[in-house]
Amino acid sequence: MGTHEVEEGLRGASPPQRVGSTWLAALRRRGASAYRAGSSIDEALDACRRLAAHGVASTIGYAARAGESARHVADRQLAAFSRLAAEELDCYVSVKLSALGFDAALFAELEAAAARSARRLHLDALAPDAVDAIWSLLERSPRHGALGTTLPGRWQRSAADASRVAELGLAARVVKGQWACEPPGRADPARGFLQVIDRLGGSTAPVAVATHDVGLLTESLRRLTACGTPCEAELFYGLPFRAPALAARRLGVPIRVYVPYGDGGAPYDVADLVRKPIAAAWLAQDLLLGKEKMWRSIRRSKL
Repeated sequence: MGTHEVEEGLRGASPPQRVGSTWLAALRRRGASAYRAGSSIDEALDACRRLAAHGVASTIGYAARAGESARHVADRQLAAFSRLAAEELDCYVSVKLSALGFDAALFAELEAAAARSARRLHLDALAPDAVDAIWSLLERSPRHGALGTTLPGRWQRSAADASRVAELGLAARVVKGQWACEPPGRADPARGFLQVIDRLGGSTAPVAVATHDVGLLTESLRRLTACGTPCEAELFYGLPFRAPALAARRLGVPIRVYVPYGDGGAPYDVADLVRKPIAAAWLAQDLLLGKEKMWRSIRRSKL
């Protein structure tokens, strides 16, 4: 839940309810601050500069507010490309086309901005029923600049999509995936993840292995480096950093961190705290450390 949703819920509440909700909103903001650089591009770029000082590359992704217009979302992303053009950072921009309404004209503006700034435009994973719309835009693209897309191992279609990615020379980010396919997705997302990795092996375009599962990360990077595929570990801002970062370093593979900014929240909900004890531990750390959580983890990694 974003901060704006909490604030909307305060309207019409009784005074005791408002007091309780205000405290809840403050706790949500504190917890979410561990997983995003802030609300503005300035804060995102500050985080990217700090990462660069530790030898870590970055990705920035704007988290749109509910109800935000596609035009406004596109303008925020265009501004990100413009700002990056003036920065000496190894950083690209990741976008969710659903926030743009899959508008081909807005996509063309972003692609042109990416080419001008010499930065990659990456299309993030969405629900499986949106993938065909993404591919329609990718395959019609004039490809003036670098493009990439995300392949979730959980989805049954991703191995075939990985072959299309390799044929088109697109950059790839491989993730386990948040949404299952229909019919129900793979029983073992890790197995699907490695199948996608194997399809990308031998590609000359870069492959980002985006998981905090150290065993899966290590095996994926081992397979890619064995066949000479350029690859990196891409970790999520605020999630456990030390163990996966050290695993990548041992293999001589660079590290990148995905830095969200905007109205994003924590990567867990209240139900997670019951189902996953680790999420409760994260919440405790988030409330205690807030934004400092990421930097403390990096310092402990001695990178």
